[in-house]
Amino acid sequence: MTSHKLTVSLGSRSYSIYIGSGLIKAGGDGLLLPRLRGDKGVVVTNTTIAPLHLRRVQEWLATAGYESTAIILPDGEEYKNHEVLQRLYQEIFKAGLQRNGFICALGGGVVGDLAGFAAATYMRGIDLIQLPTTILAQVDSAIGGKNGVNLEVGKNLIGTTYQPRVVISDVDFIATLPERECLCGLGEVVKYGLLAGDDFISFLELNQADIMKRNPRSLAIMAHSCSRIKADYVVRDEYDLLGVRAVLNLGHTMGHALEKMYAYQNLAHGEAVAIGLTCALSLSFSMKLLSENGFQRALQLLQLYSLPMLVPVEADPDELIDLMRRDKKAGRGLSMILLRALGDPYLEENVDVELLRETLKRCKKPLIIS
Repeated sequence: MTSHKLTVSLGSRSYSIYIGSGLIKAGGDGLLLPRLRGDKGVVVTNTTIAPLHLRRVQEWLATAGYESTAIILPDGEEYKNHEVLQRLYQEIFKAGLQRNGFICALGGGVVGDLAGFAAATYMRGIDLIQLPTTILAQVDSAIGGKNGVNLEVGKNLIGTTYQPRVVISDVDFIATLPERECLCGLGEVVKYGLLAGDDFISFLELNQADIMKRNPRSLAIMAHSCSRIKADYVVRDEYDLLGVRAVLNLGHTMGHALEKMYAYQNLAHGEAVAIGLTCALSLSFSMKLLSENGFQRALQLLQLYSLPMLVPVEADPDELIDLMRRDKKAGRGLSMILLRALGDPYLEENVDVELLRETLKRCKKPLIIS
């Protein structure tokens, strides 16, 4: 299968994203790798991914002339914290890495965030390779350089923006994903559909069956489309200072609040984002920004991919609103990304709290889909 390539153009920090099937082979020659500063590094992964892919990746690196030591972390969002980060630093030091070393992140969003933060800060910055193994990471979190760890009071409150040297998204990794993990990634994919508008939404509508069957060609086209959309926003607003990149958080203000409410357990990130998308759509419709047709089409897309859409019955709207106010992207008021139309997102910096409260209550019951 033909692979896709795109470039994130950031001057001296520019890098390539490769997307396709069979990109990481045990006997491969590593031609997709840029020239790194040194030949010694670590592969950071977790207890779930290591038995499936670690050996192949280390052999692939070795064939390309790079020596690597494995660092295996526990699996789960609850481990994206300072304690695990400190352990990671110690393991990197024990592996003998100097300033010319590299970190290869092999895993999903949690591994990518922890490894990215470590790469940005260990000895003031070493080379980073992103090998995302989940849909969520391939379409979103491995791209753009954002990384971080959670505090007890909120998600990703400690972080940096540090670009990788390369992102290699081998869609063959997706074959080993549990069904729930696959669906979680599709929550982010639908987000990109809502951000991009008609053409990508039509692709997702027409190719749903192949995507759900994990057809490599369809997965690669999907990941390439999402990566291209995100790269465009990153290039225009790398450090999230202009409000351009902020629209990538569609569904996330609400989603992060739900994750925190559930202490990062029992509700996965992609599931929380899907519920957050439903709330953002409903609020946009209530504010007479989004048309009836646009609202219905977006709800149908969420339903088509079997994504959760209901705010949990036990969730207290006032508690959720309080958590949303603490989001790291919050301004002076309560901020959310809303839609004026499919493909036309914007940052609403002063959300009507009473209208939001009504929306949260309404979204505890199924919305009418015509």
